[in-house]
Amino acid sequence: MMSSSEERELFLEYLKKIYIQNPNFEITMDTIYNELRAFSVQNGVQTRIDRDNLIGIQARLSNNFAKKIKCFSNGYFFAIENRGQYVDDKTFYDKMNNSIKLYVSCDIKNLYNVSKSLFDYIIKENIITQSKVAKEMRNDVLVVRVSSKEEAIKVKNYVNSLKYKSTVKANPFILNTGNVSMTLDCGTISYNWILCKLFKNYFDSKRSKRELDNVSIKDFSKFVKREIFICSQNSSYLLNEYQNGSDLTNFVKTSNVLVDNLDGVLTEDKLFEYQNINNDSLTNDGILVDDRKDKLLYVIYKLSNYYDINYVHKILVHYVNTGDAQVFTRKDSIRNIIMVNFPPDVLKKEIVDMGRRTFYECIQLTLEKYNKDQCIYAIARFIINGELDGFTRNHEVRNKLGFLVPKEWFSLIIKNELGSENDKIIDKINMLSKEEKDIIIKKIGNVVMNGLASSASTFNDLTDDIIVLSLYVYNASIKKMEELQSKKIGRK
Repeated sequence: MMSSSEERELFLEYLKKIYIQNPNFEITMDTIYNELRAFSVQNGVQTRIDRDNLIGIQARLSNNFAKKIKCFSNGYFFAIENRGQYVDDKTFYDKMNNSIKLYVSCDIKNLYNVSKSLFDYIIKENIITQSKVAKEMRNDVLVVRVSSKEEAIKVKNYVNSLKYKSTVKANPFILNTGNVSMTLDCGTISYNWILCKLFKNYFDSKRSKRELDNVSIKDFSKFVKREIFICSQNSSYLLNEYQNGSDLTNFVKTSNVLVDNLDGVLTEDKLFEYQNINNDSLTNDGILVDDRKDKLLYVIYKLSNYYDINYVHKILVHYVNTGDAQVFTRKDSIRNIIMVNFPPDVLKKEIVDMGRRTFYECIQLTLEKYNKDQCIYAIARFIINGELDGFTRNHEVRNKLGFLVPKEWFSLIIKNELGSENDKIIDKINMLSKEEKDIIIKKIGNVVMNGLASSASTFNDLTDDIIVLSLYVYNASIKKMEELQSKKIGRK
């Protein structure tokens, strides 16, 4: 019998083959979701679940429960709702929007009997729930949503006490305990929606880099962690890539459940902790989702809806230089957020700190896609002209840096890495004309092409100093990233 981790690898291999064999086949969430819900493993071999019609079973359940509890159908699911004291829609759906979702393993032979027995138990125990049965066979055919740990444990124990065997179980990316698999739905974010969206972005990335052969669960887990980091630092990326998950806290919670599952460290207790975690102190893979930073990202993103980003940066710089908050619009409470939360020095520090983390990410992704020499070339262009073009475009990382930080503050991002002993070199660079800077950048580009960027060349001019300085920044940044990673591991 395959383990869940082996089944996950099997599913990823299956998707990989689809996209390798069909290079022009568009990668869509619908395709991935349809494959995910039909995925099954029998005797170590992947199979697809037949889409048997279940309308007859839905009708039998409706006839049985219509007079006992609220029932409805949306044309695809038959559902029951036991609302208890939460009678009005808003209160009840607020409870369900932060729910534990239980996928009950059922094949077509036992679906009716298990559903009927479970619904009777839910009514008897007055468990607050919304439970659904699909109209065709799939691995998530019977889903039970409950609002508390205690009710989830009740449902899980009852289902497992039935001691039936099913040839169908939930997809392997969900925590499995016997005939029940559990995950979270946070806010309006569906766990499977986030999973399929992350799969889509992952395979898009791999295809664009011609790295589909390198697809693996370990690599996918790294990708998810990177997406969490990017979204926590850049609200525009979150909204553009995960519109359905535009609430950062809920996106991070849901994604971290997935990461822990992929890494094999998710337990029932940890899942319940995620449900009740304090939104203000949530960490995503060691990175604090700080409420103040979220507000600042909100301000920058909202301002960019009204003005081009260069003008947004002028507003930020003007405020830091003058302390004049009147420069901010009152729309979307932007001015009020600034005045309450961000004195000029605090705003500047927060933006530079976010920029520094993004700069590290630029180096990391450029190193992964190219090599050390390209990183040094990119850093040199950044030091000389404040240019970002040398860094990879992957994951919009260089656009993120340009979105967050005014160009006037770029030098502050690497100030810690430069050290005061290099101030004279920076002063010389600042005195160069545009033509002189372009000549030096061209020289360094030629050095990179020859693979010599890791050591000083023999130009005997400022070019040598900049290459050495860029190497110094590279090494210091790599060291800092390793320290940050060690802290993350320590927190785990």
